[in-house]
Amino acid sequence: MSFTIGSNFEPTPVRGSSKYGTTGGCSASNFSKLGLPEDTLKSISQLGNLGLANGTWKSYKAGQDMLYKCSLETKRHMTLPLTEADILCFIDWLHRVKKLSIGTIKCYLAGIRQLHISKGIEPPGSRSALVKLVIKGIYNKEGMQKREKKSDNRQPITLNMLLLLKALIRKLEMKHCDKALVWTICTVAFAGAFRIHELLCKTESVFDPTHTLLTEDATLSTNPEGHSTLHIRLKCPKEARNMADTVVDVFESKSKTCPVTAFKRWQTNTLHKPKTPLFRWASGAPLTGKKFNSLIKHMLNPYIDHSKGKFVSHSFRIGLASMLGTLGYSDEDIKVAGRWSSRAFQTYLRLTRTKRACMGKTISALAKDS
Repeated sequence: MSFTIGSNFEPTPVRGSSKYGTTGGCSASNFSKLGLPEDTLKSISQLGNLGLANGTWKSYKAGQDMLYKCSLETKRHMTLPLTEADILCFIDWLHRVKKLSIGTIKCYLAGIRQLHISKGIEPPGSRSALVKLVIKGIYNKEGMQKREKKSDNRQPITLNMLLLLKALIRKLEMKHCDKALVWTICTVAFAGAFRIHELLCKTESVFDPTHTLLTEDATLSTNPEGHSTLHIRLKCPKEARNMADTVVDVFESKSKTCPVTAFKRWQTNTLHKPKTPLFRWASGAPLTGKKFNSLIKHMLNPYIDHSKGKFVSHSFRIGLASMLGTLGYSDEDIKVAGRWSSRAFQTYLRLTRTKRACMGKTISALAKDS
């Protein structure tokens, strides 16, 4: 099974390149009417830009561009501040004419709201009762369409699917250490319910050391009973609003799908360099989330029923939730294990390591039977 893995070079660290920056939708001129000193205006505009991620500013800018296109096509003169009627016209145009999803529409509405804020103007009625009702209607409409067309659903990875992937990885035409790398990502992503870019880089050429998982961010420990645990330190995880690091424990199962065993074997046969992305090909280039996603699709495509849904990198994350649900864990415990929201993350901090270890042991027992 042939698959092109990546470029033959090492990435360049670029601090602060991927998340936050002092450039965005805010500028000193936008706040000039506040009558503040020039230095203060410059400072608050930079701080305002740091309030949102670079990617968020870009998506908001796209929403502002779409508003301009809507104004031209509908021949409706839309000036700030927008009225409730303007907002409803914009929503209808995005949904009915541009055929955009509810997620994209809500993102664009957030961009329009942020446009007002960044210019020192009171936000429009984008959260009025009527607007909320229309948004809910689009959401329900999409839900009905998705239920009729289940092929777009992301399916969870199961232990049997992991075993299939293990067999398919062995058939890949690549170096042994690269096969071990792919298998390690599969098992760790599943056992830790990781978002794929918590483990992997977004690009091959550059990485931000303040956010990327580096070699030194993964450590192993062994308890007196001889059971090992892999500790993954996440910097600025999505659910941590205070930007604090968090450590996710991945427990040893000593099964055919054991993430700790896979990590140890890959680590033994790979040259690791400090201050570089942890998961890299033998060539030195990092394995990216996009490449991993393509590889999973490449391997599983001939063996799945596409009418039931698709398997992507996120299937590993939802796979753990599916398994814990099958084992009878409560919704709250599942949210905690997967860090599914800021509230769940707060609970995760209070959840004792003993209970999380118990979860790991339960999964281990099931894995051994597979």
